[in-house]
Amino acid sequence: MKSPPSAAALRELAGQPAAAALATTILAGTPPKDLLLAALKVLAEQPTPTARPSLQKLYERFSRNKGKQDQGGYLRRAILETARAIGHPEDAAWFAQGCATYEFWPPDFADDAVAIRAAALVALAEVDDRQARLHAARLLVDPHTARMSGEPALSAARVLGALDELLTLYTLVCQNNPATQPDTTLPPEVLGECLRQLHRLPGTAVGPLVDGYAAAPSAVIRMGLFDLLLHHPEGLYPRALQLLEESQELELYRYMVVAIVLAGAPQPLEALRQHARREQRRQRLAILREHGIHWETASRRSDPE
Repeated sequence: MKSPPSAAALRELAGQPAAAALATTILAGTPPKDLLLAALKVLAEQPTPTARPSLQKLYERFSRNKGKQDQGGYLRRAILETARAIGHPEDAAWFAQGCATYEFWPPDFADDAVAIRAAALVALAEVDDRQARLHAARLLVDPHTARMSGEPALSAARVLGALDELLTLYTLVCQNNPATQPDTTLPPEVLGECLRQLHRLPGTAVGPLVDGYAAAPSAVIRMGLFDLLLHHPEGLYPRALQLLEESQELELYRYMVVAIVLAGAPQPLEALRQHARREQRRQRLAILREHGIHWETASRRSDPE
């Protein structure tokens, strides 16, 4: 008697065409959740258009009774992420429906579908960028955005940035600039991501943002501002280095050093080396060395920090 498919069998076939065929067969049945997730992972890595009907049926199955079988939306998020890899324009209505999905469960009746909306929006952007722009603009200010993750607003900011929809992002950061609106209620993760996505903004429009956001109380917001300045094509990296010099939080300093090293642009890297030659604080010097920023000096005095 032939044994039923298993996650182990999928792993043994990893990377082979037979893995995608087996995964598609698994989706057509009623597999346990661990096997289902394994099959979805295979199909996300090896997209197979023949799996589309099974993906839609699975999504419908887990959406019944307001998502009772998938509270939190984790399975449907995985289905959408797999469907994105094989998305077709005919899937736009399905993905748009996902962008408008809200589910509230006891005991706190908080929205449980933020992961679904985020994944559906990213998938929608692949097949219908016009609809994606509209849903992203709405989800950017979704009142049910999760305070811990920033989703789905975080994904909305990334989608708008990828689609070069700068006006919506710029409007939001101007409306919430700490210099004029110190009591903003938007999650710091969302503001930081909006700033990060504005690196193609004209340099003349960036200045007013720096004036307000450089002193933002949240390090997450300042990370976004730093990335905006570092990656701006008009060479605004000196102001990014100034933020690094002024930073008082060690983890924020580490983030900035890593960002410069990973970007690999010659001028910011050289500016970072010059900064390292001037730096005296032991913990910061350790971070610089850890990430390959070396320098030679005749002597150096380090404080006992």
